Amino acid sequence: MKTFLKILFLILWIAIAAGAVVLMGFSNKLHKEKPCIGMHITTDYSGSDPLFTNEGLKQSLESTFGKTEKKTLADIDLERMMRYLKMNPAIEQVDAYITVEGKLDIKVKQCKPIARLIDRNGNEHYLDVKGKILPVDPRFPVRVMIANGSYVVTVPDGSSIFATGKKKHEDGNSLTLTHIHALSAFITHDNVLCALIEQISVKPDGMLQLATKAGSHTIEFGDTNDMKSKFDNLKTFYRQGLSKTGWDKYRTINLMYKNQIVCTK
Repeated sequence: MKTFLKILFLILWIAIAAGAVVLMGFSNKLHKEKPCIGMHITTDYSGSDPLFTNEGLKQSLESTFGKTEKKTLADIDLERMMRYLKMNPAIEQVDAYITVEGKLDIKVKQCKPIARLIDRNGNEHYLDVKGKILPVDPRFPVRVMIANGSYVVTVPDGSSIFATGKKKHEDGNSLTLTHIHALSAFITHDNVLCALIEQISVKPDGMLQLATKAGSHTIEFGDTNDMKSKFDNLKTFYRQGLSKTGWDKYRTINLMYKNQIVCTK
């Protein structure tokens, strides 16, 4: 008798599970046949100025895939739409899903620019915190460090300056971009330096020069070797030296010599 009850109980549970699967499939089919009630896009700008708007992304999607309100949920290809958005160099991450109510919900994360590159040919690009090259749209200016001078941006928009691997050490331009990236990232994440320095210039010999927002002097920085030590020395000099003598006492401050600062009037 006990064996019979066990078998009966097992059969009952199998029937319930099978019924649940059928109901879920039927419910899913009905859900896909529902009309889409609209599209909603939100963007995480990562604390940066925007490089695009949510409305602009929506218009671009509707121009390519049609208005979502005219489609059933089954006709919306989420994977294709996400791939399309990821083609935008300024977008780092995309996630899309359809809510229970039938709304297409898209969440976007924007890349975070840390420098505006202006090379010797006058071409402009943004460089993001992960080393990605981004296009410049005049409609969406971003307040970041300016990096100009004697170099050429050879990396296409949407690609990383680190993607060239070992070849970057053979390419002066690529190596210069890695120096600009390291310097911009260091300055951006330091509140004192970020408030003080506004521009990086690449000299013909590849050495780096910094311009301050006060504009009273320039800083000969050299390369990015011993970068932290150089900036520590600079901060100490500002606190103990220029705070007493005045910011306009020197024309240049040279940090290229190890553990010392050489100033020129």
